[in-house]
Amino acid sequence: MCLSVVLIFSLVVTVIPTETHAEGQFISGSYGGKAYKLYVPNQYDQSKEYPLYVMLHGCTQDATQFAAGTKINPLADEKGFLVLYPEQSSSANSNKCWNWFETSHQSRGSGEPSVIAGMVAKIKTSHSINDDQVFVSGLSAGAAMSVIMGATYPDVFSGVGVGAGLEYKAATSMINAFTAMSSGGPNPDQQGRTAYQQMGSRAKVMPVIVFHGTSDYTVNSVNGEQVVTQWSVTNDLAANGKEDGWIDDVPETTKNLQVSSGKSYTVSDYQGRDGKVWMKKVLVQGMGHAWSGGSTQGSYTDPQGPDASLMMWEFFNSFSSPSEEDTLAPTTTATPKGGSYTDSVSVELLVDEAATTYYTTDGSLPTTSSTIYTAPLTIAETTTLSFFSVDANGNSEQVKREEYMIDENGDPSDPPTDSTLFSSVSTEDGFVGLYPADGKGAGDIKVGDKGMYNTDTYRGILSFDTSVLSNQTIHSVTLKLYKKTVSGSVSSVQIEMKKGFYGTNSSIEQTDYSSLSTQTNIGQFTIPQGELIEIPLPTSAINKSGKTQFRLKALTTAGFTANTIEFYGGEHAEFAPALIVN
Repeated sequence: MCLSVVLIFSLVVTVIPTETHAEGQFISGSYGGKAYKLYVPNQYDQSKEYPLYVMLHGCTQDATQFAAGTKINPLADEKGFLVLYPEQSSSANSNKCWNWFETSHQSRGSGEPSVIAGMVAKIKTSHSINDDQVFVSGLSAGAAMSVIMGATYPDVFSGVGVGAGLEYKAATSMINAFTAMSSGGPNPDQQGRTAYQQMGSRAKVMPVIVFHGTSDYTVNSVNGEQVVTQWSVTNDLAANGKEDGWIDDVPETTKNLQVSSGKSYTVSDYQGRDGKVWMKKVLVQGMGHAWSGGSTQGSYTDPQGPDASLMMWEFFNSFSSPSEEDTLAPTTTATPKGGSYTDSVSVELLVDEAATTYYTTDGSLPTTSSTIYTAPLTIAETTTLSFFSVDANGNSEQVKREEYMIDENGDPSDPPTDSTLFSSVSTEDGFVGLYPADGKGAGDIKVGDKGMYNTDTYRGILSFDTSVLSNQTIHSVTLKLYKKTVSGSVSSVQIEMKKGFYGTNSSIEQTDYSSLSTQTNIGQFTIPQGELIEIPLPTSAINKSGKTQFRLKALTTAGFTANTIEFYGGEHAEFAPALIVN
């Protein structure tokens, strides 16, 4: 049986660092013979009540991997909620899959559902949890179990998130599991009735959000459709005890959206007669068996998809009572926005609620120790304005940046030129060594030599999707990098450019090291003392019809010890390489 589970969810697993986020507390515990981890956000105050998110990992994963892949711990710090990660034991399943396909784990009061619900009860005894804001979500086997939890413990959970999962009782044996995953489970209308019967006297309409990829060949996307249909019937019955179309599986609205430099996706909303969107389906084009919008620091993730963790939080948060404590971060807007100007410009930072705004003008990352905004800022020279706001409840938004290019020689009659900021494609950033033995990898950008009297061992690759500029006139280009580490002595770094991509595709590969460039020596810079590096580039260094890649090469003096410099890659949101095009 366990071997079969390996085949069900067998994918390459990334090696994960032991820590995912250092801001809050990651507490280990156990209940009912199973381990768990609890993430407590940095703003936690025992005198207040907080939502609790229960995150169920997929096969071969553990709490640390799932936390890293979903990026939900930093979101918990930002929005103010706790995260519980139950862990399946290898004794219960050799590949740590939740046993969603076994009848002993599909009912209230027995098996794994009972243990998971018991963990929630235990956490409530030690931490201040809002009983009406406990949500359960999962990936793959964990998603199938999250559906079971919603049906068996509707009195415990207030919403269900389903990432590449299956309907309630999609299978009741291992053989059925294979069939369900490849071609769908039983009639979802009947499974909806079965789930309602399982709810019993505790039945209630349950918010449900579903994520699935169209190229998922592990759990076919038909299962995502079945989850929606099953819950539409369950919720229809829960609303008034009758199947009368109070809600159905025909969406009221469907939107086609696009992740910048990523995948396209559709969002379908399903409303009840009360006008509320009770169910939401997110179908990601070209995504395989993965957590959408996740980090490559975890396994089974697709960073190019929409941010499932954030979308799930936004959906569940829409059901919060207006009388509950505010957990929404403020939104700050710079006006006028960044761009090219021929004279100094007065910039206001406008916030949508009462809040304190912090800012910097030197390109550094602002903190609560930075200058507080009190009046319009006069920008008389080219400046990077970085800012964020914090409201009275401690809700903090993500740092925003605007680039102001002041060109006193420009024509004053010309309108300001919009500035477009491109963040690098995190899955295509990285480095490549001269020889296969020197290694290669996506992530941080490393250039320099490995010592032992070698030079130019490592070259860095940056990748940007600049196709939106196809009909634009480019006036200026600036590349921004954030220094991470320096070892030894690096005198300078040279930049080359490729229209399209180095090698045979846009991902990091060995041939990227020596593949021919479209333009060479388009820029060069020495290593400054600070973290931020801004390099002006020629306007011809942009491919307006697709990808633009840059290759970085360090100039070093051969010696015994290594001489390298590393720059943050695109996976670090606040320090990601950026291309500013005016």
